[in-house]
Amino acid sequence: MSADSLSARLVEIESMLDRSKRRFEEGQRLVEEAHAALAEAQQALMGSPVQLSAEDSDEAASRLLDNLKANGGELPETLCGGRLSVDAVQRLIRIDGHPIGITEMEYRVLELLAFARNNVVTRSMLLKHLYRRSDDQPQPKIIDVFISKLRKKLRSAAGGAEFIETIPQRGWILRDIEAPVAG
Repeated sequence: MSADSLSARLVEIESMLDRSKRRFEEGQRLVEEAHAALAEAQQALMGSPVQLSAEDSDEAASRLLDNLKANGGELPETLCGGRLSVDAVQRLIRIDGHPIGITEMEYRVLELLAFARNNVVTRSMLLKHLYRRSDDQPQPKIIDVFISKLRKKLRSAAGGAEFIETIPQRGWILRDIEAPVAG
């Protein structure tokens, strides 16, 4: 190998190493950001007032839910406070202590809304949660059907109270509604 070709090859290898180092550093930065987003999501999902941006909320809630399920995580006994109770262990929904009947898909929608309560859940998050494989996913409008049916059942059981709020162009939020104070 001539000195010129050897020199050119060394420059090429050095360039490849520099690109690899930048990619590695970018990957480390992304991992650190993901950990920070996950920590924020965990805080938000456990009732902290910290709010996530739309971008962070979408991925963080999906990752957190997947992580909790994959690890057989320490799920709270109920996912909501106030009038609505979502028991993730028994897969029961109660309003004011009374069980209500919903379908499996409605339960799964409510489950994700409850995990992310008081934070926006997007259509894509719900599709990912309901249909694990992208080739299984139906039309995105099916989420509107599930939300509509779920709202009617919750409203009927709660005497007209609204638990699910639509955030235009973003998604839905499950709001905690406090039980009325006796007295």
